[in-house]
Amino acid sequence: MTVDRNILEKIDVLYDVGRDFVERPQLHGASVPSMFDPCEFDQWRRLVNDLLFMIGGCDDLYYQRFSTEVTRPHVRDLEQGLRILSAVRDDVVCEVSSPRTGTSLARSDCGRARASYH
Repeated sequence: MTVDRNILEKIDVLYDVGRDFVERPQLHGASVPSMFDPCEFDQWRRLVNDLLFMIGGCDDLYYQRFSTEVTRPHVRDLEQGLRILSAVRDDVVCEVSSPRTGTSLARSDCGRARASYH
């Protein structure tokens, strides 16, 4: 996992943007067209994909799951994307808080309990 100082901030910003999409008015599980620009969703999705690729590469589970499961501007896809971002953030926090010995801390040593993104 590649971690730099700004990664948590980037994840938080993308999470907030995704949360804004979910909180917009909805009709049958999709955002109301007049309130939602599909191009905004595509831009958000691309930025998250790029960030996940930068963090873990193309073989990373988070990157693969996000790429295949967050494809439409529907609430279900957006919520899945938010769960994945939250799990990534937990891993980054764990990585940042681990000693610089080159080894990651075990999941139980990372602080708060982790929620599954499945």
